[in-house]
Amino acid sequence: MNPHFFDFDQPTPLVKTCFQLSPSKRIHFQIKRDDLIDKLISGNKWRKLKYNFKQFDQNKFKGIASFGGAFSNHIAALSAAGKRADIPTLGFIRTHEIDFNNPTLSLAKTNGMQLIALSREAYRNRHNSEFINSLKQAYPDYLFVPEGGSNDLAALGLAELVEELKLQSIHSKHHVIACAIGSGGTISGMMDAFPDMKFIGIAAVKDFQLLEKLKVKYGVRLTIVSDNLFGGYGKTTPELNQFCLDFYNQTQIPIEPIYTGKLLHTLMHNYDELMSEQKSLVVIHTGGLQGLKGLNYRHQYQSPLWNDLLSLTDV
Repeated sequence: MNPHFFDFDQPTPLVKTCFQLSPSKRIHFQIKRDDLIDKLISGNKWRKLKYNFKQFDQNKFKGIASFGGAFSNHIAALSAAGKRADIPTLGFIRTHEIDFNNPTLSLAKTNGMQLIALSREAYRNRHNSEFINSLKQAYPDYLFVPEGGSNDLAALGLAELVEELKLQSIHSKHHVIACAIGSGGTISGMMDAFPDMKFIGIAAVKDFQLLEKLKVKYGVRLTIVSDNLFGGYGKTTPELNQFCLDFYNQTQIPIEPIYTGKLLHTLMHNYDELMSEQKSLVVIHTGGLQGLKGLNYRHQYQSPLWNDLLSLTDV
């Protein structure tokens, strides 16, 4: 077992970017290319999993177990990290039946992950301590990591992301940081590690209980936008798809419509309302490009223009 590949510590680039929203509107900002950390263990998944794998290395666990939907970036990344570290992985998947034609689950299986289907009703208990304890009794030698990888160990990896930003001259006096909100772990970890920085969080899930907890905890430091879901988590529309294509064609930075696409669409179309003239915007690209194959599998795309973006997910 060797999880020490996580010790790779070269900072991801912070790139000056310009997007032409309309003939009269050019928006300048910087984007932290955390999608470039690793092709399979991408973006915030690398940050979150790093210290969970180090915890495994320091204890006598047999494997690592976690939860995710059928197209989960977290499940894909966990399975890839497990294969690379030679650590068994177990995925509890929200689905009535494991579909091995699904590109995410096929990848996870190829990486050696054991996949167990949970009904939607059972999956709702994934945060219930009694339910988790029953699974731990069934798999007593496994380290259990929450859905999305968000826990106290994940925060250690996100603190390293903040340290990189500081070394790249990102300071609270001049900047605002924006990222997508899924399970909430990425924005929480960064805000805890950067206590004087203001953040913008763009919700990618309809979880108002989570968003309210974040508002209460961080107050005026955090601006949350929750009304740009394009139909809900994992959903997209022709408008959002076209925006992702336009953004890639203009910047050569690939994005997907589940997280970073919704983040950037919201920021670009509401820039003047969200940003102070005295501050510059820094966007966190949290990766997740493997999700493009899942959307393609579900026939969400009509245009052959997606072929370039899809090719970037090949390994």
